[in-house]
Amino acid sequence: MLRAFVTCARTGSVTRTATELGYSAASISDQIRQLEVHTRQPLFRRTPGGMSLTEAGKRMVPVAHDILSRMDLLCHCEAMPEYGRRRRGNQAAPRQELYAVRPTA
Repeated sequence: MLRAFVTCARTGSVTRTATELGYSAASISDQIRQLEVHTRQPLFRRTPGGMSLTEAGKRMVPVAHDILSRMDLLCHCEAMPEYGRRRRGNQAAPRQELYAVRPTA
C-alpha cells in the first residue's frame, strides 16, 4: 500500500503507477483506498486529469518514504554478517545480549 501511495504521489496517475509496479490499475486504486481507510483520511484528490495529494497526503509522503526505506533495510539485514547470519566458511561473531547483567566489583 505504501509503495503504491508514494509511486502514485510521484507519478500523479494510477495507470502509470500500475505500469511501474506491475499491478493492474484496479489493484493500485484498491490499495490506495485501503490506505485511506487505515489512515481515516483522503490522501488524494481524484480528478479526470489524474491524482493530486491532499494536505494529509503531502504530510504522509515523507513518513511513507521513511517506512519504506526502513523496510528495505530490514529485508536486507539477514544478508549482513553483523546481524548474525552464518555464511559458508565465515562464522558470524556471537551476538551480545542487549540487556546483559554485568557483575559489579
